Amino acid sequence: MGHQQLYWSHPRKFGQGSRSCRMCSNRHGLICKYGLNMCRQCF
Repeated sequence: MGHQQLYWSHPRKFGQGSRSCRMCSNRHGLICKYGLNMCRQCF
């Protein structure tokens, strides 16, 4: 619980887990600026 709960319970623009790459669902090296939501590889 704790951090993870908080993370998912917040409403986000892109719905379920917007904090992951929209191409490959990767979670690190994310570029979320300007609503890109892509990891460095996909970018």
